[in-house]
Amino acid sequence: MKQFKFFLPVLLIAFVFSSLFAQENSDEDTLKGKGTKVTIFNKRTYRLLKHMKHPSVSIYSGFNNPTYSALSSTKDFNTQNFASISLGYTEIETHQSKTGTEYSIIENDGLFLENYSSKWKIQNNTNIDAKMWRFGIRFGDEGYGYKIGKNNYLFFTHSNTLNWSKFDVENLSSFVPPDSHLFNVFASQFRFGTSFNSGISLVLLNTLSLDLLYERSIIFPGHKFWYWAGSRLIEGVSMLLLNEFIESILKSNTAVAPVAYGILKGALSFGIYELRKDEMNWPFKTSPPLFNETFKFGIKFLL
Repeated sequence: MKQFKFFLPVLLIAFVFSSLFAQENSDEDTLKGKGTKVTIFNKRTYRLLKHMKHPSVSIYSGFNNPTYSALSSTKDFNTQNFASISLGYTEIETHQSKTGTEYSIIENDGLFLENYSSKWKIQNNTNIDAKMWRFGIRFGDEGYGYKIGKNNYLFFTHSNTLNWSKFDVENLSSFVPPDSHLFNVFASQFRFGTSFNSGISLVLLNTLSLDLLYERSIIFPGHKFWYWAGSRLIEGVSMLLLNEFIESILKSNTAVAPVAYGILKGALSFGIYELRKDEMNWPFKTSPPLFNETFKFGIKFLL
């Protein structure tokens, strides 16, 4: 039942987006201005010029900086390096607005597995060494961008994840309560968490994508569903209002909409996760989460 509650928001989001964007698949370009005509909520009318869907495999690396405000210790965590693999699907569409300006949309979905460790390089011995395994599912992973030439694209992207993490601190026995108890919570089992990613993707020849991403994630020491649902509802409503604003930019100035999408969506998520740094289900009074700030770079193969 708990797992069902975790995935319910994902299922609802997937249903809404599949209803809004479901179109007849086509890998062929149509004549400019003579593609499929699409209307969403009777608001936006555009012509779908091209639609492609690929299975995709993503490989990422980078570095992660954990923090945990609940600790009494003044020690910092050593930076973690990581490796990640993701399997899923990538869709790319090219649209033409009413004014004749073309823009492109990318959508990704899939599952991922990641391994983090601060032991992969020599660091400050007085800081805290830790390692982490994480797996999860991406949702709301999309971006707006520009078509460069025939088969190249530049996208500004934003995504969310639901994930489960097991965080192990080296030499746990050297820590005294309450810190040892706090660390043991994350080491004893996989803990539920969420994250957002914001970044840039350069798609080359419809074959591969070079990605640069910034991520903020939180791991809950304990999951209180209704507090989490309330916090998620506030985030969701904020995103819907922002989407309406971005929609108005898309209508008035299509050329700047992709950049505005990337900056505004990333800024909103950054602010929300900053508020959750000390209260995992802000604005509700709850415990601090284990917080991670990650920089990722990698490659996605479109098969």
